[in-house]
Amino acid sequence: MPLDGAWLVGGSVRDLLVGRDVADIDVMVDGDPGVAARGLADRAGGSPFPLSERHGAWRVVQQGRTVDVTRTRGTVEEDLALRDFTINAMALPLAGGDLVDPHGGRADLDAGLVRAVSDRIYDDDPLRLLRVARIARQLGFVIEGGTERLTRERAALATQPSGERVFAEMWRLLAVPDPADGIRMLERSGVLAAVLPEVAALRGVEQSGYHHLDVYEHTLHVLDAVADIGTHPAHYLPEHAALIDGCLARVVGDDLPSWVVLRLAALFHDVAKPQTRSVAADGRIGFMGHDAEGARVARDVVGGRWKASGAVVRCTALLVEQHLVLGFAVRDRPLDRRRAFRYRRATQPWTVESIVLSLADRMSTRGPRTRHRHVRAHAEVASELLTLTEAVAAAAPPLLRGDEIARLSGCAGSDIGRLVDALAEEQAAGAVTTRQEAMDFVRTFEV
Repeated sequence: MPLDGAWLVGGSVRDLLVGRDVADIDVMVDGDPGVAARGLADRAGGSPFPLSERHGAWRVVQQGRTVDVTRTRGTVEEDLALRDFTINAMALPLAGGDLVDPHGGRADLDAGLVRAVSDRIYDDDPLRLLRVARIARQLGFVIEGGTERLTRERAALATQPSGERVFAEMWRLLAVPDPADGIRMLERSGVLAAVLPEVAALRGVEQSGYHHLDVYEHTLHVLDAVADIGTHPAHYLPEHAALIDGCLARVVGDDLPSWVVLRLAALFHDVAKPQTRSVAADGRIGFMGHDAEGARVARDVVGGRWKASGAVVRCTALLVEQHLVLGFAVRDRPLDRRRAFRYRRATQPWTVESIVLSLADRMSTRGPRTRHRHVRAHAEVASELLTLTEAVAAAAPPLLRGDEIARLSGCAGSDIGRLVDALAEEQAAGAVTTRQEAMDFVRTFEV
């Protein structure tokens, strides 16, 4: 790729100037981006391919990084004037030379400000209404006052981008440290009400005496709690830190690790409380069925509106649907392997994530009816259940095959599945330990 007429631009320059790792590089060229991309691949290695026919963009994938190559829109200064925020509207000539900074991006970078390049940035691309919060949170910056006002004025435009693009910005916002702050930024600007009205509607919904916050603030506390447990599991569940680290690093779908999807589930875990809220004659507040209804809402939004992968939708909905179960187990201590088997069967393959969400939910519930011993007991049960579910997972293989169970029992269809599950539970509980005992159980079991 010829260096003359080529510039490093956008977030690459910003990250370079603040000393952040630059894994995704943006290059702007005067000539044909395809020719430049192929030339770069020939020189430095990598696989070039067209990224956007409409914009003529190309990407070169190299080990550990990507390089996106686009054509300059007019002069360098004219191109930078079309970008979103001043800290992203700087360019460095690859052939050497001074920083091109027509909008004061370097000064805003030093001041920790995210400032709009022009009043038209949201009209040109409404997705920037979400991106402004994400960039601010990633860098630990504040949004400049005029840009904040402009964001509020244009918030309604946030419904225009495709669901896939909105989801990409949302999960990136959830992936930053202290993710609740990013959601608060979206709410203050009115963007949350546009892209996720179900969560914005949680503001002001009063809860029972076990809670010290309304549903909205409680949700954000849970979001930050799952983030901290996931980042520092040795502090909360020291005996299981390695297990939690391993599980949360797994990819669920859409190339998203489990710890990101767990944060998404935290955002949705009480989303159905407004429509399930009831007040009894004695004034007690309840939310009967908000777990199941919340799972439905999560499926509708994450799958229907945002078009996330089936695996991400299933994981999010399951975690929402199961987030109360561990709490009910606290009063049944000590737990046994049968209880652990049922919990694991209901939550696998995201059992660890379900336990983390439940603990975060309990940690964030500190109303006048809550006692410190309640929170401690919940943490103890979380640890106990992790131990038991791991023991159940490591149990011996099934004592009978499915065809053997069908022959011995005379069952067919879905009844066989129920009998297989029942036998697996007995084996996990230690009530059935030999092949003969398994055959006796199957023969006498009433489906």
